Amino acid sequence: MCFKKRLISMISLALLIALLTGCELFPKEETLLAPPLMEPVAVSYSTVKAKRGDIVKTIRGSGNFVSIESKYMFFEARGGRLKDIYVRHGDVVKKGDLLAELYTDDLDYEIKMQELNLKKARLTYNQLKESNADKYTLQRAAIDVEIANMNLERLKKQKAETQLVSDMDGVVIYVDTRLSPGDNISVFQNIIRVADPEKLYLAYSGSNMTNFFMGAEVEVTIKDKQYKGKVISTPSSVPPDGDENLKNYVGIEVENLPEDVKMGDNAQITLILDESRDTIIVPKQAVRNYMGRKYVNVLENGLNNERDVEIGIETATEVEILEGVEEGEEIILR
Repeated sequence: MCFKKRLISMISLALLIALLTGCELFPKEETLLAPPLMEPVAVSYSTVKAKRGDIVKTIRGSGNFVSIESKYMFFEARGGRLKDIYVRHGDVVKKGDLLAELYTDDLDYEIKMQELNLKKARLTYNQLKESNADKYTLQRAAIDVEIANMNLERLKKQKAETQLVSDMDGVVIYVDTRLSPGDNISVFQNIIRVADPEKLYLAYSGSNMTNFFMGAEVEVTIKDKQYKGKVISTPSSVPPDGDENLKNYVGIEVENLPEDVKMGDNAQITLILDESRDTIIVPKQAVRNYMGRKYVNVLENGLNNERDVEIGIETATEVEILEGVEEGEEIILR
């Protein structure tokens, strides 16, 4: 009996030793490490400080010098077939110079014949006067002279109506090059334009013409030198029956215009629309607009805070802040 108990004890011990020895064969479990603590990524902003200064809203453009005094030339009394145009663009003309002419058919012949008739009537009158003709015969001869002279003047007037002459000294700035000899010309049809090159003003025809008003002061730059200018005409100031050409540009008179400036020369202009001095200014890109609400993003203690603002003058690059931002505050651009 004791032998059985001893045997069982030995077997149990052997099994326990075998079990303990088997556990050593399994791989040891790794100790789990705690995850590292991640520091938040710092947010970087592009900022600019709100500054105090002056802001000016302007219109800039360019114009060309044109004549203050210019006039279209046309046939006023009659139309007809064009004989020829005797001037070209850029020609200098004097008052009374022949510019163009219509065909007169037999008018030159009729004038020559009437000159002879007048001469004949005068000879007859002188002959009668020298022969002591009676007063009635002499009166009839005088009437014949007057009639012949009146007919001659009528024919010369008709001739003059076929000739277009300049009524001013100047330079030809326009010729209707579509016209050719033989073309029919109507009464009051613009054919030639003559301008006085000594009286010039600056003409601006940019997209902002509606911003100009009579009497407005304009800075004019000619060859890098500044001059004072004043608006003397606008499209809206031209009367309905005025020169149509004046309705196409703003006219600017320049003080102390250099003598070497000629028609067609270019100049730069600057018109001040609005300005503010010693005010808060931020870049235009810093001002946001959402459904009519205007605001900026201000960097405060490292945080991005939205702040409503009231704005004043706006230019292409800057905005005036009337309320909502103080000088020196960091404004977030992006």
